Amino acid sequence: MEIKDTLNIKAEFGDTPGARYKKDGDHSGQEFLEDYLRPKFIKAKESGYILSVVLDGLWGSPSSFISGSFGLLSIEFGKDMVLKHLQLVSANKITYQKYISEINNPTADQ
Repeated sequence: MEIKDTLNIKAEFGDTPGARYKKDGDHSGQEFLEDYLRPKFIKAKESGYILSVVLDGLWGSPSSFISGSFGLLSIEFGKDMVLKHLQLVSANKITYQKYISEINNPTADQ
């Protein structure tokens, strides 16, 4: 499969990821999941391509944001499907590992 779409979190959503739920404030993991990540992921899955997600340029990556977006996506579609259709891009190995760990072992509330 090839990469046919890119989701740059900073450029498309903002550089300050917030808390888990919309009720907790702006730029929540829930908002990112519902309005950006899930729709683009479903399109990639249904069309058989990879969605590249750029993690660089963010002012931190709160675990509540990661679990409220990538964790819930993994719970909804399964980690194998998510890893098949997402390619995470980050120059920071620690940031990259936080996202991959959440996909592999989601801690999000269902």
